[in-house]
Amino acid sequence: MKTIVDRRADLERRAAKEIINNIENLLEDQDYINLGIVGGSSVSGIFNHLKDSKIAWDKVHIFMVDERLVSLDSDESNFKLAKESFLDKLIESGKLTEENLHPFIYDSSQKNYGLNKYRKELDKYGGEMDVVILSAGEDGHTASLFPKHQSIKEDFDSYILVDNSPKPPARRISASKNLILKSKISFLLFFGQKKADAYKSFLDKDIAIEECPVKLVKDIDESYIFTDILLD
Repeated sequence: MKTIVDRRADLERRAAKEIINNIENLLEDQDYINLGIVGGSSVSGIFNHLKDSKIAWDKVHIFMVDERLVSLDSDESNFKLAKESFLDKLIESGKLTEENLHPFIYDSSQKNYGLNKYRKELDKYGGEMDVVILSAGEDGHTASLFPKHQSIKEDFDSYILVDNSPKPPARRISASKNLILKSKISFLLFFGQKKADAYKSFLDKDIAIEECPVKLVKDIDESYIFTDILLD
């Protein structure tokens, strides 16, 4: 695990560079890679840097690490943020095709809202994400896996339904802890002093993953932590 501490603007640039380098390295040995992304304000600056990169985007398949049960045009959609931040530009430039985008399609007519279909979509491309970009919440959650909550206890190898999230909106889908742990490389963002307590918990060896789900990344073979938090 490698930790980088710097100013946020510099961290966003450095994180994007590391993401690009690692994707390019994986593509030397793989025909394609699966990139898992989250939404939220923490990742928008990194997305802005990625849109100008020279990655072979035609060999990158993009999946959501978690998503709210909303339509793709909703302001609450994680995919919408990513699309507006960098995916649209990559498509407009011809670097990326719509076929490489794999948003979660919310279907209110289905019992599990389209979850089974999304699981099958990931399975078509190997059933795991090679690279995940994650952010940490103030309570130590990541993706939609929350402390002392059923979501972090689920023993399932793909996506799970979270229908009672302690953070609104209540209904979401999320990569399970097992799915995140199958990733080859993770990039975790701890941005803002409001997340200092979560960062302390992350560093505390006596605190279990169930109390601080973001600690999952410590069990991924190659993990990068980017933070602008200054601890006492």
